[in-house]
Amino acid sequence: MPQLYQTHLFRIIESDPNNAMIDGADYGPLPLYDAPDDLQIGDEIEAFIYPNVNDDIVATMKKSYAQIGECANLEVISVNDSGAFLNWGLPKDLFLPQSEQAYYVDEGDFCVVYVYADKKGRPIASSMLYHHLNEFQGDLRKGDAVDLLIADKNELGFKAVINNKQLGLIYHVELSQPLELGTKMKGWVKKIREDGKIDLNVNALDSSTRDKLEEHILNLLKQEGGRIKLSDKSSPEEIYDLLEVSKKNFKRAIGSLYKQRLIKISPDFIETVESDA
Repeated sequence: MPQLYQTHLFRIIESDPNNAMIDGADYGPLPLYDAPDDLQIGDEIEAFIYPNVNDDIVATMKKSYAQIGECANLEVISVNDSGAFLNWGLPKDLFLPQSEQAYYVDEGDFCVVYVYADKKGRPIASSMLYHHLNEFQGDLRKGDAVDLLIADKNELGFKAVINNKQLGLIYHVELSQPLELGTKMKGWVKKIREDGKIDLNVNALDSSTRDKLEEHILNLLKQEGGRIKLSDKSSPEEIYDLLEVSKKNFKRAIGSLYKQRLIKISPDFIETVESDA
């Protein structure tokens, strides 16, 4: 049976301009929302299934910002005596109980949370990441490339969620500028300490990885006709969304390409030198 609050592959069993249905397996036919008009019967699509406000199981092709077992930086929509409600990209907001709040949140705040299922299978958010993620090595090794979500700040550095599974530390002394909470970026396992905890690095790239990033940027420029809307002024989120690298590594790569006279850097974009001809 497909798990609720997850994305699965489904087959279209009914489709017209005003209605689409999927084969929901044990759930039976399910209405599909936020679908394109060109779907055909028999098409296979990815959809997120969940109970709506009437507790009917429905499906949507709209992407949630997180699924059960994942972390995300979510906006607080409202607060009451029981807890807070977060926008996770779906009509039904995600509940963050007071008992799962590591710190006070107010409407309009953003907070990094882990999404888990309670005893009744309902999705619940928790900003007490230490309750759900461990700080120890697991199957990680020194030098491994990892996906990071910057989650917290302390006197030593920034705590980051590693691959939605673990927590590691990026030291202040190894950063040229502070990181922003909620930022996604690539990183590397710098060291596994004697106690099994994980030290991370977001700055260093070896020469082969750096060359690959430069090559990737050049290939992307070629695909986009010689210009992409990123520059050294772009936000870390914009850079990560397109290239899945940190802003520091992006700036290093385009700086190298600029010195090689392969690109031109403008405030709102970079472009190949040939585009000036």
